[in-house]
Amino acid sequence: MGESLSNSAILSFSVDDSTGILCAHYVPQEGIRSPDLAALEEALNASEYASFYRDTTALPAFITLCRDATEVVRLDVGARKDAEFSLVLSDDLLSAWLTLIPAMGGKSVGNEVSDALREQGIIHGILHKELDAALAAGRCENLLIAQGDAPRQGVAGRLEPLFGAHKSEVTQRDELAVIKFRELSHLLLVHVGDELMRRIPPVQGKFGMNIRGQVILAKPLLDMAFGANLQGAAPSATNPDLLMATNAGQPVVVDDGVIVNPVLQVPDVDLSTGNISFEGTIHVEGDIKAGMILNVTGDVIVNGLVEAADIIAGGNVAVKGGIIGLAERKPGTQSLSGTTSRIKCGGSVQALFAENAHIEAGDSIRLEQNARQCELIARKEITVGKPGSSVGNILGGKTQAALMISAVSLGSAAGTRTQIQVGFDPYRDAQIHDNQYQIGRKAAELDQLIKLQAFFMTHPEKAAGGIGEKVEAKRLHLLEELDALEKELDELEAEQELIDKASVKIIKKIHEGTEIQIGRHKWQVKEDSGPGNYQIHDGHIAII
Repeated sequence: MGESLSNSAILSFSVDDSTGILCAHYVPQEGIRSPDLAALEEALNASEYASFYRDTTALPAFITLCRDATEVVRLDVGARKDAEFSLVLSDDLLSAWLTLIPAMGGKSVGNEVSDALREQGIIHGILHKELDAALAAGRCENLLIAQGDAPRQGVAGRLEPLFGAHKSEVTQRDELAVIKFRELSHLLLVHVGDELMRRIPPVQGKFGMNIRGQVILAKPLLDMAFGANLQGAAPSATNPDLLMATNAGQPVVVDDGVIVNPVLQVPDVDLSTGNISFEGTIHVEGDIKAGMILNVTGDVIVNGLVEAADIIAGGNVAVKGGIIGLAERKPGTQSLSGTTSRIKCGGSVQALFAENAHIEAGDSIRLEQNARQCELIARKEITVGKPGSSVGNILGGKTQAALMISAVSLGSAAGTRTQIQVGFDPYRDAQIHDNQYQIGRKAAELDQLIKLQAFFMTHPEKAAGGIGEKVEAKRLHLLEELDALEKELDELEAEQELIDKASVKIIKKIHEGTEIQIGRHKWQVKEDSGPGNYQIHDGHIAII
């Protein structure tokens, strides 16, 4: 054990060489005042143990013991401490941080940090300048001393339209009840040779490397290509990354490019135009007059009214005004006459209102105001009115949808019979019937081919000249078609009922005389009912 005396023999310090514990000694002498904390600190600073760790609790305790001491006082007040360090690696092995606690009278870390880096396998991205500076200073906290190279993710390829955003839905009316049909009045058209879309290939990412020298792969990016058979569009002959219009019409973005629907614009559909059958989209600036027939494969856009006319569209039907049919009924029934307004489309129907009209939509029907004495059928939803509006009444007629019917109110105070049906697909039965018919027809055709092949077995000369091969190819093709039809039929028949999702949402009131059917459950409304979301609950129709 070594010992160091202060200038006064009454105060001294010693260190246990084996443990490094620093001990203070005080020898009381008569007539000499015991040291205070400042004197103790001064004595320590003047000793060879000045750099030792000091116990800030023990030092005052030692002074207290010295005040009334009559014999030698000894107390551990510090210790010799070697330098310490810790090395932390990130989970992704892209970073390493060093914390270095300086020595207090003990040994420095020396080469231990470098040895630890080697033991951890850290060989890449070591920040030598920062590490050397920290070792020279003898201290640091969470210092980044190694940084790997993260993989640089690439830029995904994309197909970029060059003709502007395409709007497919009619904008809702504003608070002043003025319909915003800017998208319709400025219908987007392209001409032959117009640029439609640019293909921007992906930029593949760059591989990275972690601090252990291991390669980190960048996520590969798939390339994109224009579709092979895009209607009205094809890649440029001089630039395969540029899609050009090959005919004039309305551009529509699809997953693998752009198709161009030919668009026909007419002021009105009346006797001056005659009935119209058109492969594309038609834009009617005015009205579709009573008695006219319109059959198009695309959309029908009408800035005016639709009177008692027939419209068949493969896409959507958007009518700025209303749809007004004839009020007369088939004799002895509540069904609309064959001369009323009839609309059938594969997409959605949007209009201001509808009266005495038969409307079928493959998607949804949306009316801004009321539906009076109409037959409405939609494969998804029917919405009449909008939240916060005082109009949106379904009065009379029959309204059918698979998922939801939403309206401000149903029926009238006069108790007009109003039928509401949800919870089934009004088109599924027709699809099943069509599939069964196609299967029967193709099965009969296949049977004829099999009989013909049996005939060839006994008269091989009749199958000469490639006839036998053609019959066999036709047989195989029919088998494939039958297999596809049977699978589609199985899917249709296995579809679960939509009863769990089906609902009737009413904002204000359901009047007496309304009949609501959800799936197989029917409710004859005997007295006025309030708003709510009506669904099947515990086997009956209830507000959910």
